[in-house]
Amino acid sequence: MTKYIEDERTELKRELIDEVKSEIIAFLNSDGGTIYVGVDDDGSIVGIKDDASKDKVDLKLGNWIQEAFFPKPSGLIQYYFNSDDVLVINISKGINKPYYLREKGPKPSGVYIRVGRSKRKANDDEILRMIMESHSYSYEDDISEEQDLTFKSFERTLEENDINLTPRLMNTMGLKAKSGKYTNLAYLLSDQSEIVVKVAEYDSEMNFKIKKSFKGSLVNVLKNVEEQVERLNDLRVVIDGSSFKRIETKSYPGASIREMVLNAICHANYFIRSNIKIEFFPDKAKITSPGGIFNASMDDIMNGVQTYRNPRLVHVFDKLGMIENFGTGIPRTMESYKNYVVKPEFKATENFFFVTLPNVNYLKNDSITDSITDSITDPITDPITDPISDLGLEIMKALKLNPGINTIKLSEIIQTNLPSVSRDMIKNELKRNLTVYVEHRGSNRNGGYYLKSKDDK
Repeated sequence: MTKYIEDERTELKRELIDEVKSEIIAFLNSDGGTIYVGVDDDGSIVGIKDDASKDKVDLKLGNWIQEAFFPKPSGLIQYYFNSDDVLVINISKGINKPYYLREKGPKPSGVYIRVGRSKRKANDDEILRMIMESHSYSYEDDISEEQDLTFKSFERTLEENDINLTPRLMNTMGLKAKSGKYTNLAYLLSDQSEIVVKVAEYDSEMNFKIKKSFKGSLVNVLKNVEEQVERLNDLRVVIDGSSFKRIETKSYPGASIREMVLNAICHANYFIRSNIKIEFFPDKAKITSPGGIFNASMDDIMNGVQTYRNPRLVHVFDKLGMIENFGTGIPRTMESYKNYVVKPEFKATENFFFVTLPNVNYLKNDSITDSITDSITDPITDPITDPISDLGLEIMKALKLNPGINTIKLSEIIQTNLPSVSRDMIKNELKRNLTVYVEHRGSNRNGGYYLKSKDDK
């Protein structure tokens, strides 16, 4: 017996009533799904048991497919009765959106989309986007409403790469159409671009610590956003008590944060009048970009399938050396987190794509700090962090191996590795910078230096 539970791709209906037509439309206009007819909302089976009722339902659904929907969803709807006497209607994602109820027409009253576990009427903007996507509309190639454009920022970046923005290059890059008018790609790269990328950092009470907006040529925007994001990618430094070496951990490891920023800017649907947002919270970073997944499923994207909403923009960034291995951002981001318990999360709706990157330094029991043990400090509850100098580390290492030595012996040991270090420099380091970790025991004449234990501190 099948277990029936409603979710984003599953709808349960007790009877084949007219409302089911709008459910079918919603699945056609979204990512497809399955409708079970003969099942209550709680999942209990009602079934359609006698042959006469089955024939009636079969005929009714067949007539709907032929007459109720437009465009006609030939081959996209398959249906049958399963062993529970439940009508199973499998609906594939449509390729000629928007699908609508023929009697209502291609307007909100006749066009439905699936949002989460329910359907709703599409608005005018959503219907327009579906029409454009079905007709292979390219925002990049469309003529820009703004034709009075300049390219000072873009030209400076090109010159840094020994490239001149000639009329021929403008045509080959797609900045100008055959008519000679500027395209939307030109607008995105122009000084007049109003596309905004917002970067914010919040404290634990959701107060702004940093709030910045970047706009203008997307080439400059990408550079500036990457610099700002890198500044917000904090570095946690823990000293390994065995070797006294620094172990550095970025809050967002590897290339993860840069990859996701680049992904957002390259894949955004700039036809949607919404901003790209990059938000830093104490425990995570969240990146929101307009436009759902383009011509692929989430499984495709997670497996590295490459799709390009803005291929000309990607080509420009590639030509300028601003991207590498593009199209592998999500797999590379997942790889960056392979040694951590926390993992990135990806979510897509029809209009937006969301990425959440956990801050691996927010939880102190991550895989790096867990492995450190130390007789003088616990890196989880009481980590040694910068600014301990290289000389300080050498002093602490020498004292761990030679507890109780004086500054004369200490200087002899340290000068083996750091010959330019004087005894006075060692004394100064002990008195000014290492008092939390080092103590002197005994008399000035016969005593020596020791590492403090955790209890002492």
